[in-house]
Amino acid sequence: MVKIKTKIIKIESLNIDMSKLKEAGQAIREGKIVAFPTETVYGLGADALNEEAIKKIFLAKDRPLYDPLIVHINCLEDAMDLVEELPPIARKLGQMFWPGPLTMVMKKSKKISDIVTSGLDTVAIRVPGHPVAQALIREAKKPIVAPSANLFTHVSPTNAQHVIDDLKGKVDIIIDSGETTVGVESTVVDVTELPLKILRLGGTTLESIKKITSKIIIANENEAVQKSPGMLKKHYAPKARLILAEGKNEIMVKNILTAASEYKKEGNKVGIIASKENSDRFSDFLVKIIGNADDLETCAHNLYAQLRLLDEQRCDIIISENFEDKGMGRAIMDRLRRASN
Repeated sequence: MVKIKTKIIKIESLNIDMSKLKEAGQAIREGKIVAFPTETVYGLGADALNEEAIKKIFLAKDRPLYDPLIVHINCLEDAMDLVEELPPIARKLGQMFWPGPLTMVMKKSKKISDIVTSGLDTVAIRVPGHPVAQALIREAKKPIVAPSANLFTHVSPTNAQHVIDDLKGKVDIIIDSGETTVGVESTVVDVTELPLKILRLGGTTLESIKKITSKIIIANENEAVQKSPGMLKKHYAPKARLILAEGKNEIMVKNILTAASEYKKEGNKVGIIASKENSDRFSDFLVKIIGNADDLETCAHNLYAQLRLLDEQRCDIIISENFEDKGMGRAIMDRLRRASN
């Protein structure tokens, strides 16, 4: 891929400079690719109706064409042209969770190219909650496809520097609006049939969706891989080898200390992803705290950034605590399992 000059534009989330945003919107209309913040992670955006622009995303990320993309729109009604039909449950979920970290998979209309959906007859759509993302979609006057703005299978970016580290010279514009808030990707739900199926765990919890409908299950791995991005066995991975600790409480801490000591004796630089409660137990090692173990939203927010920091400090091995498999903990554990494969 020919190296291109990447322009970095700083835009404050709560004080959007529309003159700067106009440049990014124009770039999308011209078939260029623009990295921009969402509330989940930074996305790499292109005009969802421009096949040549979409191909640039796959090239920049070194992403295989069999991994489908998510289309970002500005409001629920904007989905009408992009899908065959809007199921009643989709409208209900959209009214409750959009804008926000929920993606819905629906039957696509003829407007959506096969390159977006990896040849599937369904398309994944969401309305992002970040004000800059919303303003960019309005300014571009186009639906925007946007996978995470990182190299394929690498740790997702939660600030602009992460995007710069991975993609500078490969994208036209990077919008810097500081840190994202959620920190892990959106939840992906297939709404084409009942029961609904969660294809990817993420920023909208299973428990919150169940308050709207009890007719929902977590899909099996094969179905999830086919229909949703981010579901390959190896994904979200740091450069270091990541090991997910087994056991609970004292047994988990003992397992981490035993493994970390052994790897250190072998000459490896060892980093540990820890909860605040246990961090003092690992004082002989490089520790990154992602939050209190019972504050899963904070842990999710900090996870990717701390993994990247341990990579920057050239760790050979990263050992992570495990977290409660409920609420946002489900998404955290999904990411850690994939990153450790």
